Amino acid sequence: MDLSYILADPSGNTTAFVLSPVDPARYGPVARAVMQALDAEQVAFVHHGRMDMMGGEFCGNASRCFALWQALHRPDGLSLLPLEAPREEAVTVSGAPRPLSVLLAPGGVPGAYRACIRMPLPRRVLPLEESPLGPCTLVEYPGISHLVLEDRPPAEDHISLASALLARLRAESGCFGLLYLEGAAMRPLVHVRDTGTLVWESSCASGTCAAAAALALRQNSPLTLELFQPGGSLTAKADVKNGVLTALSLDGPVTFPRSGVLAL
Repeated sequence: MDLSYILADPSGNTTAFVLSPVDPARYGPVARAVMQALDAEQVAFVHHGRMDMMGGEFCGNASRCFALWQALHRPDGLSLLPLEAPREEAVTVSGAPRPLSVLLAPGGVPGAYRACIRMPLPRRVLPLEESPLGPCTLVEYPGISHLVLEDRPPAEDHISLASALLARLRAESGCFGLLYLEGAAMRPLVHVRDTGTLVWESSCASGTCAAAAALALRQNSPLTLELFQPGGSLTAKADVKNGVLTALSLDGPVTFPRSGVLAL
């Protein structure tokens, strides 16, 4: 099987976009093979103007990159036109109930871009004072759940404890992240059940927004939060009015290091 692909780098969260048709029933094994071959953290499948993540989850970083690819790709799909001025692009992606708006801008040097996405609002933001993981906050999106863990080191049993906790809360558990937050730094660990993957991601867009939403609601005021992550920084803005989260956005850099055809 020959697969055309383009590799995106949104703050280190390397995402391989598979441009060739793939049967959705094979997304799991194909994604695992592509991740290994390209040393990517995740895989997205592009078809008929839509992007689906490898486990059907929502991913803010991949959505930002997809907006750039959709707006700028040449006919072969493997290279991009230059972006001369800011423009807005709408994308349809897995885990989002409606198209999302992304503001695209040049990144200051050739081949670099910035992309700011208006994120879907979470289904719920639930502080958990008592849980098997200790005090934490559940932030559940349609396609992924995050647990925000503040000032706490990772532990071997956290994945199994989180899985059981999400099941008990009837939250999205097919894809979930553990967000280890310490001051202005975050380490995101993401599990995708359908592909059997567990990845310490270099950055996580939905996780950055989850942390911003949890903190903004706690202080009951709008918040702009820049979080430094292993692959770079991302900035989330959470708007809160009368104790209700009204808007979320995420901004950060994007590059496209390489593209080609992969033989599997």
